[in-house]
Amino acid sequence: MEKINITRREAIVALGTGIASAGLATQAAAAETGSLEAAVEALRRALEDGDGAVLKNILHDHLTYSHSDGRVWSKEVLLGNIAGKKRYLSIATSEQTVDVLGQTGIVRHTYDVVNNDDKKSASHIKVLMCWTRPDNAWQLLARSGTTASA
Repeated sequence: MEKINITRREAIVALGTGIASAGLATQAAAAETGSLEAAVEALRRALEDGDGAVLKNILHDHLTYSHSDGRVWSKEVLLGNIAGKKRYLSIATSEQTVDVLGQTGIVRHTYDVVNNDDKKSASHIKVLMCWTRPDNAWQLLARSGTTASA
C-alpha cells in the first residue's frame, strides 16, 4: 500500500472545506424547507380568507383535495367552493413536519378549523399534503384529511 504524505496545513484545509460544504448543504436544506413552510402558510391564509387569486396560483392544475368525510375536490371544485367566500372562521396549524425531496415536498400537520356555518362547528383534522415545485414555485398537488380525536 502506498503511503500518502500530507502536511498539517493541507489536512486543515481539507477538513475546513468539508465542514464548510456540510454547512452550505444544511443552509440550502433549511431554505428549501422554509420556502415550503411559507407556501403552506399562504395556503392556510388563502383558505381562511377565501382568496381565489392566491388559491389559483398555489393549487396545481391536477390537484386532488380529499376531505376527512370522503369528498374529493379538483382545483376547479375547490375554487368554486372557497374563492370569494368566508367558509372558515379560523384555521390553526400545529404539529407540522416538512420534508423536501428535490422538487417534491411532503407536509403533515393538524388543522383545527372553525367553520363559518350556522353552528360554528369545529373540526380537528390530521392532514397530509404533497407539494410539487414547477418553475420554482410550490404548488399543492394532493391533500388528504382524516378526522382525529381532540
